Amino acid sequence: MIALLSSTALLSAACSRGPDAPPRGSALSAEFVGRAACLSCHEEQAALWRGSHHDRAMEQATEETVLGDFADASFSYAGVTSTFFRRDGRFMVRTDGPAGEIGEWPVVHTFGVEPLQQYLVDIGRGRLQALTIAWDARSPEDGGQRWFHLYSEEDARPGGILHWTGPYQNWNYMCSECHSTDLRKNYLVEEDRYDTAWSEIDVACEACHGPGSRHVTWVQGEIDGTPDTGGRFGLVMRFDRRDGSSWILDEGADLARMSGPVEPRPEIDACGRCHSRRTWIRQEYEYGRPLLDTHRIALLDENLYHPDGQILEEVYVYGSFLQSRMHRAGVTCTDCHDPHSARLVAEGNGVCVQCHRAETYDAPDHHFHEEGGPGSNCVDCHMIVRPYMVVDPRRDHSFRIPRPDLTVKIGTPNACNDCHADRSPAWAADALVR
Repeated sequence: MIALLSSTALLSAACSRGPDAPPRGSALSAEFVGRAACLSCHEEQAALWRGSHHDRAMEQATEETVLGDFADASFSYAGVTSTFFRRDGRFMVRTDGPAGEIGEWPVVHTFGVEPLQQYLVDIGRGRLQALTIAWDARSPEDGGQRWFHLYSEEDARPGGILHWTGPYQNWNYMCSECHSTDLRKNYLVEEDRYDTAWSEIDVACEACHGPGSRHVTWVQGEIDGTPDTGGRFGLVMRFDRRDGSSWILDEGADLARMSGPVEPRPEIDACGRCHSRRTWIRQEYEYGRPLLDTHRIALLDENLYHPDGQILEEVYVYGSFLQSRMHRAGVTCTDCHDPHSARLVAEGNGVCVQCHRAETYDAPDHHFHEEGGPGSNCVDCHMIVRPYMVVDPRRDHSFRIPRPDLTVKIGTPNACNDCHADRSPAWAADALVR
């Protein structure tokens, strides 16, 4: 699966009309107005968003955005030595092309920021391709600051589907929807080329809230004394945190409860549009409509998930979260993640003890490990981590109880043996019984 990273844009005229693209209306007659119309009023949210993974989801390749070593650095894979260098102020790569020939291509965008950064290359006819040689943005102490291949153990030679010039690495088709705002692929069949366009190069305000022109009109009405009476402030997507419902941890209770109806669907669907393994039913996403109106979510297929539902391949978050008791109870993405910075809302177990009483759950009597050590963090046992794209650890969001007994029976992994790798699953199952 192509690496989904953040991509800068040295706007290639053949590839994208980018910020100069005209605004596009939606079914609600709203148009995209750009972040400038939002940030002047929403300064706190803007400060949190700047520098976030969403803000840096795709950027123009510049001195400030490119993290990789382009000082004539080289990397060898499958008998080919690729070189990363600069020419006339541009970032360039010399590597093997579609037919195995050595050529030189300009790097026009960065794609991702940490723990790795990929680069988008303009190969003509509006096509941007993601290099499969990526930059490890981690610190040297963690093994980073190096070039590495995303498919070092697979066949990614020219002509194969994993080669950087192949369809799986095509940004227009595979990645663009989730790394830019108001993205239109615009594939021209007769000419076999793309004329891909966006309103904003990265994941900005309207990527989640929808086109903002009606909200701007509402604000102007408030200023002019002619307020909108519709109750939605002109927003296409209004994330109102359950209409006043909240989590309440009653005295003596170990788990919080929702004070009102459990109806978290709009927020989860908005996040799930990109944080899921899915295909399109139709290309035209409509803000505010259920995700399944336009997308088919990958099911618990054997090549994607383990037999018990744990993550196996890169399925992102949505599919595992829908399996969880957290989802059923009414937990939403922003209960744990700040929606604008995308960071966790608290450090360590602080996220979990918002709803799980700390005296009961954040204690050795519950987790049976030394306080503050490995195994004492909730996520150690309930959110196993799996590496994707070689260096990118992702957590399973099904929040399951460790089941080494299932490892014994059907071979599925378990959190206990992730840490106690020198012990058998049978030992771990017996330890849990005790």
